[in-house]
Amino acid sequence: MNTINVAQFLQDSAGIKDPQAAGTLAAHATVRALAKGEALLQAGEHQAEIAVLIDGAVRTALIDSAGRDTTDCLITKRGMVIAPCADFSRPSPVRIEAIIPSHVASMPIEAVQSLLGTSLPFAHDFIAILQNAWQMHWDIKTAVCQKTARERYLWFLDAYPGVIDLIPHHYIASYLGMTQVTLSRVRKEVPEA
Repeated sequence: MNTINVAQFLQDSAGIKDPQAAGTLAAHATVRALAKGEALLQAGEHQAEIAVLIDGAVRTALIDSAGRDTTDCLITKRGMVIAPCADFSRPSPVRIEAIIPSHVASMPIEAVQSLLGTSLPFAHDFIAILQNAWQMHWDIKTAVCQKTARERYLWFLDAYPGVIDLIPHHYIASYLGMTQVTLSRVRKEVPEA
């Protein structure tokens, strides 16, 4: 992807409506290919860039109190922002890694912060992007806390079309707050559309 294509990608897929802001970010962007299992950021590291998914699938993971690797977030849709938290000054609470070969466009936080301070249209776009990300997190937390295993699986199929056949099921089970055995049982019980 060249700079013009990255700018267009940011406008078409990432929610950056302001062409000038998209062009500025694209001028600072680096497109990276990530191998399966490659970390974009380790837990405890400070975030230096904000990445946007071009293709593939990325997850955020943390270690729970029992020492288990837990998938906290799945980023599978083109244009989704990959960021561990909104406060760029804090160390990342999670590891961010590709779960299949993926491509991301990464922009330095300094470029994003500069635009936030100088471009009101970009600030509005950024707020909308954050609101969408927060809503996605609330949707999964609500699904995991309030739905049965079957309902969580059906929610996942609806919210993440085609992803069930794209990524390893142990990540999906972890994301949905169930064991791999439970996910396998539910998959057998529910005919896929």
